[in-house]
Amino acid sequence: MENKNLKNKYLSFNFTDSQKIMADVKDYIRKSECQELTIDLKSINVMDAAKIIVTTSAYHNKKYPQGKLICKTQSAIKSLISKTSTRNLEFII
Repeated sequence: MENKNLKNKYLSFNFTDSQKIMADVKDYIRKSECQELTIDLKSINVMDAAKIIVTTSAYHNKKYPQGKLICKTQSAIKSLISKTSTRNLEFII
């Protein structure tokens, strides 16, 4: 995992193992104060990115019910996930 800008709680990934990414994000949320968290999943395939976003959203919402998870991703993922009941998500295309 590569941390680009820790001040803004920005996480970016340079590998495509979705299980590893989810584990790293969960670990980061558990150990860090990150009411607002931005993750960059633009280089991940659509299905893996969707799985990561939904799982991470639920995990982040459990710790920070009023928090926000900002996802830098592809427009197809926003269309796919926007129909779910994830209140804390914001997308950057």
